Amino acid sequence: MRVPFVPNTLKLLVVLVVILFCSMAYVGHVRTSFMPFPTLNVEKSWLMVGTRLGGLKYDRAACQAALKAPNVQKSFVKDSPFKNGCGWVNSVRLRQFSGAKISPIKLSCPMGAGLAMWMAQVVQPAAKKYFGTTVSRVNHLGGYSCRNIRGSLLSKYINVKSEHATANAIDISGFALANGSKVSILRDWPYKSKKGGGKKAKFLRDIHYGACTYFRVVLGPEANRLHANHFHFDRGLLLRCK
Repeated sequence: MRVPFVPNTLKLLVVLVVILFCSMAYVGHVRTSFMPFPTLNVEKSWLMVGTRLGGLKYDRAACQAALKAPNVQKSFVKDSPFKNGCGWVNSVRLRQFSGAKISPIKLSCPMGAGLAMWMAQVVQPAAKKYFGTTVSRVNHLGGYSCRNIRGSLLSKYINVKSEHATANAIDISGFALANGSKVSILRDWPYKSKKGGGKKAKFLRDIHYGACTYFRVVLGPEANRLHANHFHFDRGLLLRCK
């Protein structure tokens, strides 16, 4: 006896399983070892980067493998139990990546790996393109901070913890180049034109746009006045590139 609804039921089941898998991967509950990809390479990997970075959230072994590159100087940080929405798991303290130093900063593994990938695949190539040299230092305003979101309409009515509260965000204020020149987001961001401006303006535009591949939220000076002097990157649940 033919049962016509079985094929459609199976198709629906497969679709639901795929949706469930993708949803769990998005929030970081699918480890990279369960994904059909090779070990994440911060200098070369490009396929499904966002999903693979998410898989590092709770996977310490995969995190260690991804950040094993010789030009990444880091140390792994002991987990801190969450209290009142603040804390961290599977985090690293970065000191240098892709030739650029940074004041030691604590970040979740997906953030640390994403930052290293952004530097290797976007920032340094852009620096060579516009300045003929490399970035030697990244200046930042902080990573982990137990605080609420600032500036959003929602934050006026309820307390919502920032991604900084879980070491899942960084605020970058500028760069130093190997030739001694400096690039400041506050001073050099091209407000008036998306294409115009000098080399520093074009450099900032390119690396701001390029960050959207590695981070879910990318905010710059045109997002709001609170970001006039820095780029905010995080790997929270929202998607926003502005």
